Amino acid sequence: MTARSGRAARRARTGAAATALVLGVVVTGCGAIPRSGPVHRHAEPSPTATEARPTYLVDPAGPVPGAGPEQVVEGFLAAGTGVADDYSVAREYLTPELAATWHPDARTLVHRGEPSLVPRLEDGQYRLNVEVSAVVGATGVMERKPAGSTEVLDFEVVQVDGQWRIAEAPDATLLTPSDFEDIFEPHELYFADPDLSNAVVDPRWFPERTPVSTSIVRALLNGPAAYLRGAVSTSFPTGTTLAGSAVPVQDGTATVELSVPDFDPADIEVNRRMHEQLLLSLAQLESVDSVELVVDGAPVELGAARGEPELADEVTVPSRQVGLVDRQLVFYQGGQTEPVPGLPALDALQPSLPAMDAAAEHFAVVDGADGSLVTLARGEQPAERYSGTGLTRPSFDEHGWVWTADSAGTVRAVRAPARGGEPVRVEAQWLAARTVTSLRVSRGGTRALVVTQQDGVSQLWLAGIVRDGDGTPRRLNEPYRVAADVDADIALWLSDREFVAAPLGGADPVRPRIYDVSGQYEELPAIGGLTGLSAGNGPSAVYALADGTLHMLTGSAWAPQDDEVRDPAFAG
Repeated sequence: MTARSGRAARRARTGAAATALVLGVVVTGCGAIPRSGPVHRHAEPSPTATEARPTYLVDPAGPVPGAGPEQVVEGFLAAGTGVADDYSVAREYLTPELAATWHPDARTLVHRGEPSLVPRLEDGQYRLNVEVSAVVGATGVMERKPAGSTEVLDFEVVQVDGQWRIAEAPDATLLTPSDFEDIFEPHELYFADPDLSNAVVDPRWFPERTPVSTSIVRALLNGPAAYLRGAVSTSFPTGTTLAGSAVPVQDGTATVELSVPDFDPADIEVNRRMHEQLLLSLAQLESVDSVELVVDGAPVELGAARGEPELADEVTVPSRQVGLVDRQLVFYQGGQTEPVPGLPALDALQPSLPAMDAAAEHFAVVDGADGSLVTLARGEQPAERYSGTGLTRPSFDEHGWVWTADSAGTVRAVRAPARGGEPVRVEAQWLAARTVTSLRVSRGGTRALVVTQQDGVSQLWLAGIVRDGDGTPRRLNEPYRVAADVDADIALWLSDREFVAAPLGGADPVRPRIYDVSGQYEELPAIGGLTGLSAGNGPSAVYALADGTLHMLTGSAWAPQDDEVRDPAFAG
């Protein structure tokens, strides 16, 4: 997929999912900060400048002469919606000293219910108690919070020329979920896998103000989000910074001027990689068609133009699935099944949860008799590799490893061939107190998509996979929570930027959700008696096993396909 087609796909997905932003809105009845009053929202006219302008602007009210200290704090909090001109209205509520040093973009808190502002023992000091559903950091990384997560913000108010002004305040703004949805948009930064063959999406959230291109480039130069560090690479040398104050866009071209330590203008390969990473990340903006890279005041030489990006930003799987008919592994495609040729019989096992690699050469099942992972290959006898309680469906990665997790949060991986050696335990300390119900390695092999349950509530996580130089997996990074407090037992990749998730095992109708990696989702049609899901390339390849029948998602309905095959799965 080219950068242009990837951008079009993103726009379509974002439009479909925009009304379903997952921010966990909960309304409560406590002491409230006023969120209404002299705040004016309006749509801006069609853009005539060189870059598309935001369609949502807020004109919050500034300080009222004679306002009391509590009113000043409340007005300051309400002015957090005014992102224009670097939050100039909110700064009016601050002392001149604090106005010059306050960093509103350091943290954006999205709150549930209504915050409660209370005076402290010392005069002029106030404390805000607020339940938060999400926090966006300075580089646009969103951290979703489970229900009950709270923050405490302290303020101090003093008099300046007879008017109360805030002398101490946290580097943060506070938004309602609806204001956040209107002001912020998700954007995709692009990094590369360690082999420099596949692009990896790193979602970030930025306020839609001019120019958002600057926010994207600054975040890109800052490197991947913490959960991806060590799992992906960047083309920009350490210490690379933006040379100017902004990334201007003129007639569809974004000009990015960088300061690059020890820059070698003759290193065309590095130049191309930097340019491509910028293009993939900026071309999602409707105003950007191309990128001009400038270093030390001179345009960078890129050599002969290429028709396609060097990094693939989509990794696909074959269209056939593997499943079970009785105790035999079969291929399933287009309503037809056939036995997988060359595999030994599985009569001695109670096979379940089959999986296969992309080449359909290696296979794995979980033996229900003893909870063991069993690998198979053509011409080889089944090999029991290890056992555990409640093993997840095996997941093959592109490096030849097959992964599972047990219900206690222990993650293991083993090379697929029977003589592939002993399993390795993949470090994932953050899973120790959680029950794992699903683990899937991304198609590019850089991230694990994990579903955990605790006290009957599920969380959806992404964690970067850190490997040795030969591809041996060693660690799952501390994760990024894609969705908090959801009802899901399984999550399956549809691409490297989308996945489908659903609860299993109940008789009542449920609605699976298709998420993108920023956490936005859209709900699929309801289906009852759901016991399994399989996911191929995109939403048109979602299958559901319900009441013993395999169904295919067709538009707004589930179409019955087969009543013999069970536990089907696409490669991966």
